[in-house]
This record gives sequence, structure tokens and C-alpha cells, in this order.
Amino acid sequence: MTKGTLLLNNRLLGALALTVLVAALTVAHLQGGISMELGEMMLSIQSQHEDGLVVSFVRAP
Repeated sequence: MTKGTLLLNNRLLGALALTVLVAALTVAHLQGGISMELGEMMLSIQSQHEDGLVVSFVRAP
């Protein structure tokens, strides 16, 4: 594998992670909250009353 291919793969993985985060933020804003378990971490996004979002990463039990 060349360095160019590795850089391209890292960019694709980063873009995929960013896309998932933006989609989760959108769904949380529309539905009032969402939580996802990603391995041993849990991503929780809750909507606030004043059009804000609280994003927290916690260790899953």
C-alpha cells in the first residue's frame, strides 16, 4: 500500500465519521434526542429547550 492510498483511505474514513456525526445531530435535533453505542463508548445527543444540543461521550457499561 502506498502513502497516497493510505491518505485517501484516512480521508474517506474521516468523511464517513463526520457524515455519521452530522446525521446523528440532525436526527437528535428533529426527534429531541438520540444515543448510540460505538464499541465501549456511548454517544448521547439531547436537545435543549433553547435550540441547543448537548453532546456527550460516556463509557458504556
